[in-house]
Amino acid sequence: MTIINYPTISLLPVFRNFVAHMTTTLLISTYNFPVALNLCLESITRQIVQPDEVIIADDGSGKETQKLVEEWRLRLTMPVKYVWQEDNGFRLSEIRNKALAVATGDYIIQIDGDIIMERHFIKDHLRYAKPDHFVCGSRSRITEDYTNRLKRGKKYKFSFFRPGLFDRMNALRFRRLTPLFYDYDHLRGCNMAYWRKDVLEINGFDETIASYGYEDEDVQERLKRIGKKKLFVKFMCIEYHVWHPEHPTKKNLAETRKLIDHNNKLNLIRSPKGIDSHLNENNLR
Repeated sequence: MTIINYPTISLLPVFRNFVAHMTTTLLISTYNFPVALNLCLESITRQIVQPDEVIIADDGSGKETQKLVEEWRLRLTMPVKYVWQEDNGFRLSEIRNKALAVATGDYIIQIDGDIIMERHFIKDHLRYAKPDHFVCGSRSRITEDYTNRLKRGKKYKFSFFRPGLFDRMNALRFRRLTPLFYDYDHLRGCNMAYWRKDVLEINGFDETIASYGYEDEDVQERLKRIGKKKLFVKFMCIEYHVWHPEHPTKKNLAETRKLIDHNNKLNLIRSPKGIDSHLNENNLR
């Protein structure tokens, strides 16, 4: 099949003019996976457009991760903030809120520490930044075999055409197809961007969600309730997810689902325990 003459959405130049006057925070959540975090931070150095600050939100990693962060603080050209909390179970929502409490960027680009960003990743997210919108992208997954090779020090160079990937279509960067999927019902918390003022309005992530999964969906629904619209940017904002075993708390998804359904039933807007409880704390290291 040949695809030709897809029009470029006329709003895109407007997006670019708008983002020229804003600052960006790259928020990276991590937990005891320093090999992957090292690859993630290395991918920052390859970005065509750099974020204004990086915040690493650490849900209780050990000293190896802390040492790695200190090394990368010397290598990266932008400020690197390190927010850490004790390892007391799965508390992703809480550590993200603590990171958002110290963020200074107008626009938050959110990923996980097991993500390798394609070199246009930050630039692509800024292209689609638009008032009263938030953005979600896809991920391509690195195979277990290729992940093991990366752990042994193999240099990576991923693309749609290279081996070692699952979900290969998610590694295809083709902007002219993206508008066809804007309204597609899909969300990944590891590839998401939103305005800081908007997430403050809903008081961030709901910290009552203390097991794997759905915390990003809850944020999505509450952003929609204050009038924000989601853009799904398939074929742009490309990232590669490092293989790892499934999180042990994934078995609790049914219980987490009940919490999300409860929030939806209440038409909840603000988290009962969220960012505001951390605004006067000092969680930086």
